[in-house]
Amino acid sequence: MRLLSTLLLTPAAALAPIERRSLFKGAALSSAVGAAPALAKTSGVGGPSVKLSDGTIFPMVSFGLQVYDDEAAYKYTTLALECGYRNFFASVLAGNQKGFGRAVRVSGIPRDELYVCGSVLSNRARGEEAAFQATRRGCEANFRDLDVGKLDMIMLDYPGPDDESVQGQWRGMEKMRTEGGVASLAVSNYSPQQLDVVLKAGGGKPCVNQLPLGVGYKSKQNAELLSENKKRNVLVQAWSPLRVISPKALEACAAVGKPYGKTAQQIALKWILAKGATYTCQTTSKKHFQEDIDVFDFELSAKDLAALDGV
Repeated sequence: MRLLSTLLLTPAAALAPIERRSLFKGAALSSAVGAAPALAKTSGVGGPSVKLSDGTIFPMVSFGLQVYDDEAAYKYTTLALECGYRNFFASVLAGNQKGFGRAVRVSGIPRDELYVCGSVLSNRARGEEAAFQATRRGCEANFRDLDVGKLDMIMLDYPGPDDESVQGQWRGMEKMRTEGGVASLAVSNYSPQQLDVVLKAGGGKPCVNQLPLGVGYKSKQNAELLSENKKRNVLVQAWSPLRVISPKALEACAAVGKPYGKTAQQIALKWILAKGATYTCQTTSKKHFQEDIDVFDFELSAKDLAALDGV
């Protein structure tokens, strides 16, 4: 049985770059505040989409590659495509962007039917100029290694150690956007305070903030993360939402899912959508690929949500 993620985001001025790295390094290859996002597309391959703050269309369900080699990335990306996934998060931390890109290129699926998000890791560069240069190099590496043409989105995986470094990171991202290499910009693991540093810099703004989020998380923490991002018109995307879950949370999800004929994991993912967020998940199982995208044929009741919020 799969597990759900309850990793904690620290809303400090500089978030320690350990959570996602630790998750990746130790990962086994197993498988409401605000209303739900207004759907831009309600059916079809890839599931529903939502319109981001920059007007672009973002599929609500994403496959985020885990740590394995390029051949495995090719295999599981191909499987995800066969199961209907059209949104992909190819993190530089996973180290397999070349394998992912190859799967996309040989799939036969038109590029404009896919949503590809790359990532940049430049959080250890200190100072505005150093962070700018590190981010620029990271953007260029994504474009080279993914090799799928213009990217739909690129994401800063972690904020820099201080405001000046964050500003430099964002200037590097903006440079790639203005040069035409990417349509939308995003961040990951950014606290509200760090988002404000970016927003005050002017120019474009992050459309998505990828955060740990899930049933069984501290309810106050969940509510604050969702509320603060919504205030800034930034969509939350839950990363690794099916990695770790407490027995109590799993039991609550299973109980809610029984009348719907849905698994505990599907209920946990549906809860994220009901909270106005989206998600990117990882698996190596065709059954779980199919299960993780099959959550749009039912709605959780207010009673269901209250039960899950109380875990």
